[in-house]
Amino acid sequence: LEKRQLVLQNRFYQQNLESRVRDLDRRNRQSLVNGVQTLVHALEAKDAYTSGHSMRVSRYAAATAVRLGFTGERLEEVRLGAELHDIGKIGTREAVLNKPGPLTEEEFRHIIEHTALGEKILAPLARESPTVLRIVRHHHERMDGGGFPDGLIGEQIAIEARIVCVVDAFDAMTTNRAYRDSRTPEAAFEELDRCTGSHFDPEVVQAFKAAFPNPAVLPLLV
Repeated sequence: LEKRQLVLQNRFYQQNLESRVRDLDRRNRQSLVNGVQTLVHALEAKDAYTSGHSMRVSRYAAATAVRLGFTGERLEEVRLGAELHDIGKIGTREAVLNKPGPLTEEEFRHIIEHTALGEKILAPLARESPTVLRIVRHHHERMDGGGFPDGLIGEQIAIEARIVCVVDAFDAMTTNRAYRDSRTPEAAFEELDRCTGSHFDPEVVQAFKAAFPNPAVLPLLV
């Protein structure tokens, strides 16, 4: 009986400890996310051209993911990954980010490093949110393999990253940038259609357009 009681006590302590560790992990994860979100907003505050970009991309991505059947935690990972997708630009030189003309080869190599740097910054989320890391690293991959940083092709690219690729491009096209004026939402949709299959996932493009059938309400206000 004493041995049985000891076994039960040990089991209780083990389960209680595991529960407390899980709670601590969740709190640590949320603290990290909160800190990174603050960095994202600080990054956008430095650049009038990208103000609100992360939140619009997050809303576009979530609405598109719903159209593709995402729910629950999977949907939340898309929303969060989309919000944090450009965090690596915290390490990009402002002169490059805001350059009004074409980038040199060295400048282009510098700016594409933001995907891998973003993944590195968010590495503590690896165990809990690997999808978020895939979005951050692979949202510039292309269906034909011409993207970066890994040159993935087609379904080698996680569907969540393919979603963010489409909506990120749309938001970039429909907002003013240092190097060009914005396009109308209708023109941006036409460009998505033109690059479907080579650059963008056709199913994702259709889901995005279905989620926002009225271009007159775009781009979204945040």
